[in-house]
Amino acid sequence: MPDTMLSDDRLIRLAQDFYAYVLEQENRVRLTNGSIAEEVRQKRHAYYLEIAKNSRESLAQNRMDDAAIVTEAMLRKQGLKPAELDKVEIAQARQAILRAGVDLADAVAARYQGDFSHEPADALLTTRTEQSRPTATSESRDPSNWDQKTSHAEADVEMAARPAAGPPLSQIFETFAENQVMSKAWERQTQSQSRASFRLFMDIAGDRPLAAYTRQDVGRFRETAQRLPSDYGKSAKYKGLKVSEMLAVHDAQPAGKREAVISQKTIKRHFSALSALWENAISKGEVKDNIFKGFRFTGGKKATEQRDMWEPEELAQLFTSPLWTGCQSLVHRSTPGSLVIRDEKFWLPLIAVFSGMRQEEICQLHIEDIKLQDGIWYFDINNAPPRKLKNDTAVRRIPIHSQLIAIGLLNIVNTYKKSGEKRLFPDLKPGGADGRLGHSYTKWFTLYRRNIKLYRKGLDFHSFRHSATTFLHTADVQRTLIDQLTGHTTQGETTRYTKRTNLPQLKEAIEKLKIGVDLSYLHK
Repeated sequence: MPDTMLSDDRLIRLAQDFYAYVLEQENRVRLTNGSIAEEVRQKRHAYYLEIAKNSRESLAQNRMDDAAIVTEAMLRKQGLKPAELDKVEIAQARQAILRAGVDLADAVAARYQGDFSHEPADALLTTRTEQSRPTATSESRDPSNWDQKTSHAEADVEMAARPAAGPPLSQIFETFAENQVMSKAWERQTQSQSRASFRLFMDIAGDRPLAAYTRQDVGRFRETAQRLPSDYGKSAKYKGLKVSEMLAVHDAQPAGKREAVISQKTIKRHFSALSALWENAISKGEVKDNIFKGFRFTGGKKATEQRDMWEPEELAQLFTSPLWTGCQSLVHRSTPGSLVIRDEKFWLPLIAVFSGMRQEEICQLHIEDIKLQDGIWYFDINNAPPRKLKNDTAVRRIPIHSQLIAIGLLNIVNTYKKSGEKRLFPDLKPGGADGRLGHSYTKWFTLYRRNIKLYRKGLDFHSFRHSATTFLHTADVQRTLIDQLTGHTTQGETTRYTKRTNLPQLKEAIEKLKIGVDLSYLHK
């Protein structure tokens, strides 16, 4: 058999070399780093027991990829080129490393119990070979004497022997996430999304102290996560499964019936959440580097391309559906009838498309936010509690479009003023992680569009905002005025002059917004 092929003897030497090398490095750290605090000793003991458990699970579930990085390093250390081995040989090598890893982790765990007499049980580690493992000399241990290939291999393998102190990531994340919310760096919804990112990372890379993770772990996380189906967090067939099991279920489906994999945008969001924690750890001296930095993501879309806009024909179909022309009842809003109920479900899309406001900005409007100045009615978008805005730029004035006045918006305002009602849409209740008033409405609006056959991916409530911006742009409204109406920051020198814009200018601009649909049947 050619020398580059994996014979049984070479597999045995591969496993034994890995086992002996890591134990040697672990002991060298012990001999040079002094005493170990009891709390640290306990954590390291538990950590290596967990490593042994994970290695057994990897073997049991045939997750050979879990040993990919260390196997490649050991093959290079043995003078073998992974690229010259076939798939079966690569799998054999990874399996051998996993088998050795079980005994190795048990041996290191025993050392943190004071037992240095642990003997391996796996046959790969007890079988004698014709060529024993070369003993590492002081010269070979000196990094200045390693060539580039050897140093990379030694460094990668040595990571397995490096004990890391500190609490596990699962514990660190919860404290960090709460601090992010308290400092208002994150909203509750961001915290919830980030928790999913950390669970995914720990499923793939393990739950370890921060210093125990490497860029190789991050690379494996990315390679594995981007193979996940886009519906892995929603579909019942993936519920309760580990990542490896999800991938197995997904890969087992016929190619033509598989769900598309998650987008690079989603992967980037996972990296952003994880990177934030590592940056925080650097500032506290807990880690030296942010191992999530430097990764590039392809396939990103411009902000204008991330969601579609409502085209005039789609708006016509929407506003001639039962909700606006007559429905059966309060419950059956998508079924044609004679009842037109002018509540938040009726008004939210109309206000959105004729103002460019964000959904939550509309939902949290108070009666006192509808104001009159110099004969111009306008929405006063402010962040007075309990209102919450996306950023400081979102504070603005938006003249109320004449179509909204014709349809009867001010009638509701006058009615609620007399009754003492505070909010424009009082039936909306807080929901979701951040207590958003539009939480339940978002789900309802999706269901309604499905019922009236007007649902397509990429088109949602936020698309009204894109439509308003586009309609203003096509009407030749200045960019600075559009930004003021929609709450965007104007780039460049013109930013300094936007504060001079007065309400009549904004009113003239908003009136140029035409959606291409005749709504006279809604006028009151």
